[in-house]
Amino acid sequence: MEQDNHRSYQPGSDDERLSRMFEAYRAVCPDPESSPNFMPQLWQKIEGRERVANVFGRIARNMVAAALALSMLLALAVSIERSRVAPLPSETYVEVLAEEHARRDLDYFEPVRIEPAADQH
Repeated sequence: MEQDNHRSYQPGSDDERLSRMFEAYRAVCPDPESSPNFMPQLWQKIEGRERVANVFGRIARNMVAAALALSMLLALAVSIERSRVAPLPSETYVEVLAEEHARRDLDYFEPVRIEPAADQH
């Protein structure tokens, strides 16, 4: 009964199928013709692909160099602009606010004259 479940092996059937598969492969993908120009043409194709990669690499390097130059120009512009601006006060921000608050508070007070009680008679 075990033999009924398995396909019986026929010598040559697998070999014939493999041979037909190789023939179909050769029909679809023929061997390149060997000629004296085979290797030079192959290298031309390889170098052509490398040129495309080199173009992208060159563009990337140029963009990095341009970004670096632009960032250096911006840093120089910022440093020049800071030197033109008036120097910052030596006081802290909190001290300046406290002084301003004290000045505003003085606006609400009126001058008061105090006379001793004995002088009022």
